[in-house]
Amino acid sequence: MAHRIVLAAELAVWWLALLVLWLMLISTVYPLEVLVGAAAALLGAVAATGARRAVARR
Repeated sequence: MAHRIVLAAELAVWWLALLVLWLMLISTVYPLEVLVGAAAALLGAVAATGARRAVARR
């Protein structure tokens, strides 16, 4: 159970960091761009978490 909580927390931190970065880099914030940024940040968060965990297993 604790493993899932840590995984969810790590995903949330990556997602939030990537979303904030996305929003800082676009000039005008429209609702559609926030939605696209949230989706892109989620994909990046999943990839970053998977990559970090793959390296940590070595």
